[in-house]
Amino acid sequence: MKKYLSIALLISFSFGQIISVVNQSSETIITANSLAHLDYGLSYPATYEFSISDAGEELNVYRKNQKNQNWIVMNEKNSTDFFNGIEVVRFDNNENKAYISVGFSIISDSIFIKIAKDQNSSTVGSFLRICEFYDNRKAVVTVTADDWADWNNENFVQTCQNFRNYNLWLSVAVISSSTSQSTWDAIQSELDNGLIEVVSHSRTHPYIPYIDVQSEVVGSKEDILNNLNLMNHNRSGANEYVYAWVAPYGEYNDAIDSMTSNAKYLVSRLFYWGDNYFSDWDSDLNKFNPVGGSIEVGNSSYWGSVDINELNTVFDNVIDSSGVYHLMTHPNILQWDEDFTWSHLEYISNRKDIWYVGFGHLYLYRYLSNSVNDNSLGILEDKTPLNSDFKLYQNYPNPFNPITSLQYDLTKDGVVNITIYDMMGRLVKTLVDGSQTAGFKTAQWDATNDRNEPVSAGIYHYTVQLGKHREAKKMLLLK
Repeated sequence: MKKYLSIALLISFSFGQIISVVNQSSETIITANSLAHLDYGLSYPATYEFSISDAGEELNVYRKNQKNQNWIVMNEKNSTDFFNGIEVVRFDNNENKAYISVGFSIISDSIFIKIAKDQNSSTVGSFLRICEFYDNRKAVVTVTADDWADWNNENFVQTCQNFRNYNLWLSVAVISSSTSQSTWDAIQSELDNGLIEVVSHSRTHPYIPYIDVQSEVVGSKEDILNNLNLMNHNRSGANEYVYAWVAPYGEYNDAIDSMTSNAKYLVSRLFYWGDNYFSDWDSDLNKFNPVGGSIEVGNSSYWGSVDINELNTVFDNVIDSSGVYHLMTHPNILQWDEDFTWSHLEYISNRKDIWYVGFGHLYLYRYLSNSVNDNSLGILEDKTPLNSDFKLYQNYPNPFNPITSLQYDLTKDGVVNITIYDMMGRLVKTLVDGSQTAGFKTAQWDATNDRNEPVSAGIYHYTVQLGKHREAKKMLLLK
């Protein structure tokens, strides 16, 4: 049996540690940064590539989210199966590899993985990397559809149904103030039927400059969360997430870019063709740079292409270059009575070596995979971020009732902010907000909010920020 050293592999990103991976002889432990887990849910299954030492043997993959849980055997698929965005394992015995696709759970920041003949055996797998694409596919197909509002509700319902018939994910951009309850109900129905992701498209679809940037960018996201029950990859427990902003008319400026960062969108989509790969990460705004699409299908009297040869050729070129084929649409100009739309959807769909994914889910996955593919993978003895301004310790006692101590060690002087959030991401209390000198510090929380009212029992997050360095941990209040 192959033995593995117990080492922590730190995947570093410019805004702090996102994922740490520890290979042990008994199991592999994948742990997400608590703040990243809270901010984005991380429920979409990322694919972790493992080398396996007993290729050809009858192996299983077991997973769990907490140390004291029982192991659960994962479902297995092979390269002849059609599947996307599910938790599954696929073995490649020719390459001695296992591709394990798994998302994070609300109950824990960790995923425990074991590759073995049975759950009592030592693991025979060693973590290598996060695959660039789900299940190590060769390329990606994602589709966005603009302008869901009352005036074209029927067009959108038809478009959702037609794309779903081809097993194509469709990310629908909603104009939230132009949406009546009956339209919200129609959107919810399509969400419930599957393969639909909701992204934001402002409240009023304005030209720049916006009269109220916060209302258009943040308010539209709030409208979506208040009116819809988001599903699957946009949910982690009670927390719901909208990952992408689609710019009205493709117009954009610095104020919108900053506000999308404040609203915790991962990416903004503009309106231009020929953008066939991921955009780069902006370490100042903690989001990806705006991105365009590959091509639009639609009425040529507006801006779409009706040329089936052009559409298929663009697709072929993107797939051959292992890129992201991002098809843009406006359902109000889609011509379902013409053959070219149907022919193109049939041409691009149901391929087993391509990853079909919602646009926001694509960048949620990239949020994890980019930290490996575009940054160095270092080996550390612990999980403290490189060049960190402070070290954050777990609160004690934990669980607690009603007082707990939060301890941290500052490596330099600076303005420190310590805040408590509930599981919905709502601010509960600001414990510290001011200048502190370097050294070991302690702050106490007495389980009250900013109005000094007792809070209910449950899981809370505390974050410590000094400059651009921010870390978070969970704690459990018992009553």
